[in-house]
Amino acid sequence: MKSTFAISLVFSIALAPAGAAANVPSTQRIGGARIAALAARAIRALPVTADRSYLPAFTVPDQIVAAGRVTLAAGAPMIAPSYVNVPVTVDVNGKFERTVYVGYRVQRYVETAVAARDLAAGTVLSAGDVKVARVPYAGQAVNGTAILLGREVDTMVVKGQPIAVASTVTNMIVKAGSTVVLIVRDSGVALTADVVARTSGGLGDQVQIYNPSTNKSLSGTVIGPGRVELDLSGGNDAQ
Repeated sequence: MKSTFAISLVFSIALAPAGAAANVPSTQRIGGARIAALAARAIRALPVTADRSYLPAFTVPDQIVAAGRVTLAAGAPMIAPSYVNVPVTVDVNGKFERTVYVGYRVQRYVETAVAARDLAAGTVLSAGDVKVARVPYAGQAVNGTAILLGREVDTMVVKGQPIAVASTVTNMIVKAGSTVVLIVRDSGVALTADVVARTSGGLGDQVQIYNPSTNKSLSGTVIGPGRVELDLSGGNDAQ
C-alpha cells in the first residue's frame, strides 16, 4: 500500500509542472489600432500645409507575436509624392520581432469652381450658381468661375461638386438659320438691322451672319440671346 501511494505521489509531482506550463500562452496579440495610433503620432509631426493632408490607406491588422514584453517604436516616415509609409518596429523581450508598415495616402487640395447649389442638367450658369472652394484634388483641371458664366452644364451637378469647363457646353443663344438683331456701331452711332445667322454661337463667340437687304455676309460678336454686335470702330470687318 505504501509503495502504491509513493508511486502516485511521484507521478503527481512530475505531472504538475507540465500541466502548469500548458496553461501559459506561447503567443500574444497586438492590436492593429495600437500600432496605427503610434504611426498617427509620427504623421502629425510632419509639416502641415494648406494644400495636402494624409489619409490612412488601409486598416492595420492585429499582429500575433511571441509571448513576452512588447516594445513598439515608430520610425521616420518614408515620404513619396503620393504615399507615406511609417515603419513601426515590434520587439519582444528586447529582441526584434518584425516591422509593420502603416501606409498613408497623400491627399492634395485645390481651389476651384464648384456648384453653389444643386444644378439640374441644362442649367445655364450665372454668378449665383458657382463659387470658388477648397476641394480634394481628383485630377480635373482647375478653373475659376468667370470662364463658366453663360455656359450650360450637361449633367446634374450637386452642391459643392467641382465644375470643370470640359463638363459644360456653350449655351448657343444664337442658332444657325434664325433671325437675329445686328447692332452696328461706328463713331458713337448705333444702327440695327434684322439679319440671318449662318453659324451658331454662345456669348462672346464670333458668328457669321447674312443681311438679306444688302446681300452681304458679315461676322459679329454674340452679345445676348438673338443679338449680334458689329463694332466697326473696334476693327471688325465686313466680308
